Order: sequence, then C-alpha cells, then structure tokens
Amino acid sequence: MAEKRPILLQVTLLAASAAAAAVAARYYTTKNINCAETLSESLLDTDRLKDAVRDIPEMSEGLLAACAAYFTQFAARVAEGQGMPGSSEDIPGFSRTKQHPFTHSIATVITEENTPEQKLTYAVVIPSIGEVRGTRRTQNIRLALFPPSRPVFDTLQITLPNDYTAQIETELLMTESLSSWQTRLYGTAVLRDNRGNVGRFHIAMDGQITGAVTRDAHVIGRFEGKAPSDFRFRQYEIGSAPDAKEEKADVKEETTDAEPIDTEDTSPE
Repeated sequence: MAEKRPILLQVTLLAASAAAAAVAARYYTTKNINCAETLSESLLDTDRLKDAVRDIPEMSEGLLAACAAYFTQFAARVAEGQGMPGSSEDIPGFSRTKQHPFTHSIATVITEENTPEQKLTYAVVIPSIGEVRGTRRTQNIRLALFPPSRPVFDTLQITLPNDYTAQIETELLMTESLSSWQTRLYGTAVLRDNRGNVGRFHIAMDGQITGAVTRDAHVIGRFEGKAPSDFRFRQYEIGSAPDAKEEKADVKEETTDAEPIDTEDTSPE
C-alpha cells in the first residue's frame, strides 16, 4: 500500500503539469485580439444602467446591483478569447473611441502600457444617464496557479443622476476550461455607493454568483445568478433577511463615504 502512494502522487503531479502545459499552450497560441477595441465595444452595452436609473428614489441598493451587473457583463466579454498581448494591441498612449449608433453613448479607452502588464484607462459618457470611469490592469499568465490564470484588476466609478455614485474594485482571475476552451472569469468584487450601501460578491469558476449588500449593518439583499448575463439581486426588507445576524459576516465592513476614485479624464476631446 505504501508503495502505491508515491506512484499515485507522481500520476497526480504529471496530470497537473499536463493540464498547466495545455492551458499555457492555448494561452500563447490564442489569436491575438485588440483588448482596447473589445473593451470599448463592451462598455457601450449600458442597458442595465439605464433600466435601473428610474429606481433611484426608491431602491438605491438595486442601482448598486445594476452597476455590479454592468461591470460583470463587460468584464466577461473582454476576457473572451484573450491571449498573450501581442502586435495587435494599441501602442502606449493611443486613444480609441467608439460611439453607439442608437444610444449615442461614447466609450474611450487609452492604452497606458502593455508590459510588464497591460493597463487600460477607460471612460463612458451615457447621454442623460451619467458616466463611467475606470482602470483595468491585466497581468501575464501565472503558471503557478491552478488552473494557470491571468490576474485582472478593475477600479471604476459610475456616476448617475441625482448625484448617485458607486465604486467597484475587483480582484479577478481569467483562465480557460480544459474541456471546452471557454474563457472563465472568477474572483471577488467589493462595491459601495454614496447612499450607505456596501456590497461584496464572488464569481465561482462555474460562473455562480454569491454575495450580499448591507446598509447600517443590516443585510438588505443578496446577489445570485450566473455570470455573465444572469446577474440577479434579491432585495430584503431591512431586518427581514434570513439569519440576518449570521449574514452580516458575509460582507466585510467598507467605508461608506463614497470618495471619488482617482481616474484620469479620458473623455473624448
């Protein structure tokens, strides 16, 4: 029995190494896409924000959830098919602008750098709705992670009518499924607004979304669904959440004074 254990361990290590090599090979041979272009196109899908604006007076936590859904949607789209940064990327300092043909929203993405990590600064102007400003940093693949993944960090602020602002900070990982070669985006995001709402949600490797929103130490709603498009928010009446005392621990305490995030002005001149 003792002799079988080293053999089993070797087989396990070989399988893990083979999986890592397969993902790495796929990553390095994936057809390069222009990430700035893909990001600018994805940012223009602002329906979740527009639909939620009319709920501001009654349900600010729902608006925070809409901001989270908007981010999750465009982040997943940008990740699709993204391989190693290559010659197709914009050179540092290049500004790329796109306009939606119907809503006339304008998205601008500036490539700040491509090595040792890619850094994109972006802004979206949505007529009669508001604006989005943020920065995305994508690092190179880390083979030490299992499965091998690329860390992605977003910091953004969304401004909407009635002086509403929300901030989102994320720590995500991007990898590919060995069975389907579909891109998976998983990790954690922390969000807050200037109405006293604080939230946190997690995206699992299978896309399942879990998390909660609190206000004044009360759980007032939970995130659920599956990324990227099935992002749902279940609202609670304050104090009526199931096992409310236990659920308070699900969301770390964050500063609720929504201070503006320091992002560069990337609006089209």
